[in-house]
Amino acid sequence: MLAPRGYDPATDAAALAQKRAGAIADARTALAGRPAQHRERFERALARGEQAYPLREDNQFYAVSAPMALVRYAVLELGRRLATRGQIAGRNDVFFLELEEARAALRDGGKRRSLVARRKAERAWVEAHPGPASYGRDPGPPPSLAALPAEARFLMEALLWAQSRVFAAAEHAGHEGHEGHQPAARGALHGIAAAPGRYTGPARVIRSESEFAKLRPGDVLVCPMTSPVWSVLFPSVGALITDAGGMLSHPAIIARDYRVPAVVATVNATRLLRDGQHVTVDGDAGTVELKS
Repeated sequence: MLAPRGYDPATDAAALAQKRAGAIADARTALAGRPAQHRERFERALARGEQAYPLREDNQFYAVSAPMALVRYAVLELGRRLATRGQIAGRNDVFFLELEEARAALRDGGKRRSLVARRKAERAWVEAHPGPASYGRDPGPPPSLAALPAEARFLMEALLWAQSRVFAAAEHAGHEGHEGHQPAARGALHGIAAAPGRYTGPARVIRSESEFAKLRPGDVLVCPMTSPVWSVLFPSVGALITDAGGMLSHPAIIARDYRVPAVVATVNATRLLRDGQHVTVDGDAGTVELKS
């Protein structure tokens, strides 16, 4: 069970509401001298954002996480039955079989232990020998959108802009020369500054949801990426470091929501950092200083 680091939801919500109100007031003041249509456009965008943004996490839960959990329960039951018969060593081994292979095993009663062992070995080899970030020739920039009607062109340009800010890790690594990089000589990792602030604490490398219990209040969460399932950890963490992501990626947005300093797109922090190692996360500079 995680113990939040002095987290009071009501106090935090009130502080966020006050900060939001101040930002809105500043925007309205800045627009006061602009034409009426500019002010109206801002108010429309603000109203839509306030209505739609709270649905972000709920949409992911109901559209992705909950259905996948139900499917997982069904597959685990299949694995339990195979394990009870001795066809596989444990129920989780069912995930090393394709669905039709598992169903066939249930019908014919044959053992699948050797197949599971081979698949486990293949996975271990792949994890020990990661491939490049991409394969094939670079397709180059996207085609021109000039032929589209103005509104369609604006929409496509906005989508491409947002996508580039979500999946920015590979681009960042390429520009900085960090693909497969090691810590810099001065003992630091570099990434994208995703949420402001500076924090020093022990790193905790968590690669999947099965390792959530490792996290302790005040730890620096180090992970490949996050999804809405990971949001429950944010009240407890002191800072965040991810391998992937951009300014509009899930970890960056949620870190800013919880005012947790964050650096994303470090490429390989999960491989370079170890549990308990003290690090300083600078969410303004996009750097992670490594302590001895």
